[in-house]
Amino acid sequence: MTTSSPAAPPFVVTVRLPEFLPASRLHPGDSFAFPEDPTPLIILNARPDYLYSGFLRLDIDGEDLPLCIRETEGIRPLRLPRTYELTCQLCGHLAAGRIDIAALGEPRLLICGNH
Repeated sequence: MTTSSPAAPPFVVTVRLPEFLPASRLHPGDSFAFPEDPTPLIILNARPDYLYSGFLRLDIDGEDLPLCIRETEGIRPLRLPRTYELTCQLCGHLAAGRIDIAALGEPRLLICGNH
């Protein structure tokens, strides 16, 4: 009787994010805080402001009115879940996964679980 063990999880090399990011990097589901206020804000929707160029309208969980901020406004990322697709550096296999780039950094290189 032979058994096969499941492939190991991939090894992902990440690069740490800076302490502050421009608001333009925000997506629905992200959580952030302003530099001067540690209160976490969870984004339900993020879209360009239709009245003012260079601004974002953010629908925030628990708030009735959208928040309008400059795309270049510095925010402190708290949770930024992202999907990545990277090619294995050893075999060329394309692998995908999810990672919180605020906590773990942006994925740059991958060694798939087959090695």
